Amino acid sequence: MKKILFLLTGIILLSGFSFAQLKSVTAFTDYSYAPTTRLAITNADAVGGGVKVKFAVWDNFSLGIIGGYKLYSVNEPDLLNTWGWQFWTDRYYNKIVSDLAADPNLSVEIGAVQKMDLIPLVIFAEYDLEITDRFFVTPSIGSGIYFYTRRMYATENWRKYFPGADYTFDYSFRNFAPAKKGNPAFINSGLDLEYRLFEIMSIYSSINYNYIIQTEGSMGYDAFPFENEISLKLGIVIKY
Repeated sequence: MKKILFLLTGIILLSGFSFAQLKSVTAFTDYSYAPTTRLAITNADAVGGGVKVKFAVWDNFSLGIIGGYKLYSVNEPDLLNTWGWQFWTDRYYNKIVSDLAADPNLSVEIGAVQKMDLIPLVIFAEYDLEITDRFFVTPSIGSGIYFYTRRMYATENWRKYFPGADYTFDYSFRNFAPAKKGNPAFINSGLDLEYRLFEIMSIYSSINYNYIIQTEGSMGYDAFPFENEISLKLGIVIKY
């Protein structure tokens, strides 16, 4: 039912573009975070940016498309064991334990870093409320798709002590795990604030809430790190 609702929303919004006219183009920066995380993840936030293209349909009602890019930092305790990286858990970690046991002069510090590349694509409908000649408040609703790639690598900082020379040799490297990818769908609501500086230019801020549609077993939902997202945007609007 949720998939059908998402598809119908997209079809309805896309149908409006056939008779719409370009109204504005907005370039923005973005800060996002996940209020409710999934799996074993404790925190996820991102910086990024994008472009919003808005088409006038009638009166103050508009349709539009938003695209962009976000780089998420994701915190997950015991990441090397929860990732499902068989090479590490079944083979490589056992070799590390064996090497350390065999050589008391050898030591290592192991960590892990997780990032997520996120490309959101949103189709939205909104209505401009003119508060003053220069100030506008605009509520919006829409739906979209996230194209994501979760990346993880282990950091290994090794030390080898040579007693005869009283010297310690240090070396470090990264060990990359297979990435996790998908394209889950979401529904969106937002509120824009716009202040007109000139006839063709405004400054813009926005808060948006995205709820990820649950599609267990498909669209990469099972490996997606959060249930919802809040985004804060700041940008410049060029009027047409």
